[in-house]
Amino acid sequence: MSRRFAAKALSAPIAPLPFRPLAVSFFSLLSLELLALLMYRSGRNYAESTPDHAMSESNVPKKTPVVTYTVIGLCVLVYIWELTNYPAVEATLVNPSATNGVSALWTLFTMTLVHSRTQVTHILFNLYAFFVLGKIIETLYGSLRLAVLLIVLAWVASAAQIVFERNIGIGLSGVVYGVFGFMIGASPSNPYLWWFVKKNALMLIGWAVLCVVLTQMHVWNIGNGAHIGGLIYGILCGLIYGLPRYRYAFVGLTIVIPIVLTGALVLLLTSQG
Repeated sequence: MSRRFAAKALSAPIAPLPFRPLAVSFFSLLSLELLALLMYRSGRNYAESTPDHAMSESNVPKKTPVVTYTVIGLCVLVYIWELTNYPAVEATLVNPSATNGVSALWTLFTMTLVHSRTQVTHILFNLYAFFVLGKIIETLYGSLRLAVLLIVLAWVASAAQIVFERNIGIGLSGVVYGVFGFMIGASPSNPYLWWFVKKNALMLIGWAVLCVVLTQMHVWNIGNGAHIGGLIYGILCGLIYGLPRYRYAFVGLTIVIPIVLTGALVLLLTSQG
């Protein structure tokens, strides 16, 4: 699950809007999405498998999930840093987006690597889920495509958390839900993913709903904006592969959404100043 920091962090003074870094971030997002589109045809090898490959993970080609292992390793290293000096981690990887405004939007990526120091289940559950889902997508679609997907999912999930819930979320779960959303979107053209989604959708979607309920009841403080934002955006990314006939429409949506979210985030942060 994604944990939330108190909303008071967003009321700190915000630096003036630096237009050049913002433009760079926009063009970077566009470049990543266009790169994903350009890689579409070459990435269909196993992604459009036949029914003979479905119904068993043993039929998934065996490759070393380098990107999946790298992300897990980064989360573990950050967690070790948290155990030794949590205030430094928070000040370096999380809070700059609130204190420095738009000039620190890079923390939308780094805050996904930070987990609760006191609740070890936070990082354990997130990393286990990411390991299971990430290695499947990396094996089916390749390391480069997964890396592109994770970068954009981290941006969208973190931005959605701040824009819609007005607080900062930490943890990898928004990205995890985004990867599962990708599976949902891609499943119409992939029998294995179709089987996997049917097997696990009730548990994962049910958990997301339960998180919303528990947050509203003030039992837990969970970043539901990151969960839902990541899930929806991941579905749209997956539909580029799942419904290739309409892929250009879905590519357009996956480009527009990060831009709109970034614009809303910029307005929110600058208005705090």
